[in-house]
Amino acid sequence: MFRNVTIITSFTLLLVSGICTGQKTWWGEYSVFAGGGINDIFRFEEAEGAGSVNGTGMWTGGFNLRRLFGDHFSIETGLTYVHQYYYTSPAPGIGGEDRPGDFGVIAVPLTARVDFLKWFFADAGALFALQPGVSDVTNMSGIGVTLGTGFQYNFKSDMFIRVRAYGSQYGLLHLIPEDHPQMLINSGVTLGVGYRFVHLGKCNCPADNMPRRRIY
Repeated sequence: MFRNVTIITSFTLLLVSGICTGQKTWWGEYSVFAGGGINDIFRFEEAEGAGSVNGTGMWTGGFNLRRLFGDHFSIETGLTYVHQYYYTSPAPGIGGEDRPGDFGVIAVPLTARVDFLKWFFADAGALFALQPGVSDVTNMSGIGVTLGTGFQYNFKSDMFIRVRAYGSQYGLLHLIPEDHPQMLINSGVTLGVGYRFVHLGKCNCPADNMPRRRIY
């Protein structure tokens, strides 16, 4: 597990360095968040005689780094942990009891975000997921997608709070292929707090690169 976490952390740092270069001076934000919601584990094609899996909820937490390009567009990445809960049921006609289970997923998203109407935003992008350990469901390591919307309130001190409602699908492309693989969908809400900063290069930040400061 430690090796898996090291790999995904290195991947995150590579993404961060990639989105934070290209200009000597740039504005950005970093934040931490937590939240929860519902989950669904399913197959596009159910295998005959297979039991069913029912999601019973999830919680999540992590951090984000956002690179701003003016007032309305930005690129964001980070590191997210999502803990999934579920129970499995035997196929109809087969004896047995429901069995609860859980597993964690570590994910690195890479999203594009558009801000509008002063406080609101929408974002979408891909995510790379890694599921350490084993469970009764398909390993969700692989490529997925995420889509969200929400609002962000910026204080005069450059601190901000953010609420995001989102949906994420894991397992669109599995790193460990198998017949009739399961998919995972999460839908939930997160609350985040963060800070806006400026990274200065060799010269001071030009006015046309600086996002307009809003006084609320």
